[in-house]
Amino acid sequence: MAKELTIGATANASGNTFKKLSGDIGSSKLWPRLLALLNTIAVPILLLALWQILSGSGLLLDVILPSPVKVVKGLIEIIRDGTLGVDLAVSGKRVLIGYLWGAGIALILGVLSGLNKIVERIVSPIINVIRQIPLYAWMPLIILWFGIGEVSKEIIIARGVLIPIYLNTVQGIKGVQAEYFELAQVLELKRAVFLRKIVLPSAISSIFTGLRLGAGNAWMAVVAAEMLGGLTGLGYALMKSREFLWSDKLIALMVVIGVIGVIIDVILRKIEESTLKWKKKTTK
Repeated sequence: MAKELTIGATANASGNTFKKLSGDIGSSKLWPRLLALLNTIAVPILLLALWQILSGSGLLLDVILPSPVKVVKGLIEIIRDGTLGVDLAVSGKRVLIGYLWGAGIALILGVLSGLNKIVERIVSPIINVIRQIPLYAWMPLIILWFGIGEVSKEIIIARGVLIPIYLNTVQGIKGVQAEYFELAQVLELKRAVFLRKIVLPSAISSIFTGLRLGAGNAWMAVVAAEMLGGLTGLGYALMKSREFLWSDKLIALMVVIGVIGVIIDVILRKIEESTLKWKKKTTK
C-alpha cells in the first residue's frame, strides 16, 4: 500500500512538473526568447555547416581555408603547448598599460576642454589633426622614435584609445544642460563639487561610449603593433602562423581575438549599466 502511494505521488509530481514546463514554454515570455536565440544562432550555424561541407569536399584548400574542425584542433594545440596563454598575457598587459595611459590623458583633456573654451581652442585642433592621420601611418614614426620595445607598442595603443574617449567626453560635457551651470553659479558651488555631482553624472553615458570604443581600438592596435615588431604577443603569433602557413592556428587566433574583444565590450557595458543605475538612485 505504501509503495503504491509513493508511486502515485511520484506520478503526480511528474505530471505537475510537465504541466509547469509546458506552461512555461507556452507562455508569452519564453517563446520570444527562444525565437530570438534561434535567430541569433541560425545563420552562424548554417555558415559553419556550409564551411565544413565545402572543406570536406575538397573545394577549399586547407592552406587557404581549413575546415572548422581543423581550426578547433589548431586552437586546442596552441592551448596545450602554452603559446596562447603566454601571448595572451603579454598582449593583455600591453593593452592594459596603453589603455590606462590613453584613457587617462583623454579624460583629463576632455573634461578640461568641455569646461573651458580656451583649453578647447588649444586642444581640439591638435586632436583633430592627429585624428585625420591613420593609426598605421603613426606606427613607423613611433617605432623610429622609441624603437620596437614595449614603450612604442604602448604609445601606439594609447594613440588608438585617445581619440574616441576625448571626443565622447567633450560631447558628453557639452551636452550638460545650461540650466545646471546657471544653478551652480547661483548656489556658488565649488568647481570640484559641480564636476562630481552634476557634470560627470550627466556626461557618464557618453563617456562610457568613448571608453568602449577606446577598448576596441586598443585591442586592434596591440595586434597591429605586435605584427610590426617583437617576438611575443597575439600579433606576432598571427605573423608566425602566416609565415609557416598554419592557417588553422591563424584562424583560431583570429577567433580568440574577436571573442576577447566581445568580452571586454560586455564587461564595459555591465559597468556602464551599474553606473547608470547608481546615477538614477543618487538623483532621486
